[in-house]
Amino acid sequence: MKLSITLHDSGIKKKTSKVKDLTPLLEKSFTAFLAKNPHFAGVKVVTISMTLCGKTKIRRLNREYRHKDYATDVLSFPIYENLRPDRKVLEKNLPQVELGDLIICKDVALKQAKEFKITYEQEVIHLAVHGFLHLLGFDHEISTKEEKIMEENESKLVGKIYKKMKGFK
Repeated sequence: MKLSITLHDSGIKKKTSKVKDLTPLLEKSFTAFLAKNPHFAGVKVVTISMTLCGKTKIRRLNREYRHKDYATDVLSFPIYENLRPDRKVLEKNLPQVELGDLIICKDVALKQAKEFKITYEQEVIHLAVHGFLHLLGFDHEISTKEEKIMEENESKLVGKIYKKMKGFK
């Protein structure tokens, strides 16, 4: 299976990172995560669209789709309702699966990176992982049990990616 992320940089003049250079690392890590998921047995290609945008765009999207009028850090727009390994949804033997869209706010990511004392790239990775899990159907807002499940998956995946990131400049 090959996972492909198409990265879009939405209308921001100032380039704030080397996120594009991290895309292959995210693709490999997400592929390894999906390899354990029975929904993806036989799938040859998985695609995700990821957009980096500013506060105005993400606030508009958050207001329009979630009815929350503020700039958030990441939004996920899944194609499928639930592709978690413990759910049965996806047809078998699909050659290609599009997971959906991730929208990450550069401004909020920069602010949170400073707040958490990590690099901007680390924060974007954390937000990409968080959004990726939402694309699969994990949702921390449903219950404390679901929050714990999502946090465990997020911590493991982010930790693995951070280890592979050493030396990234």
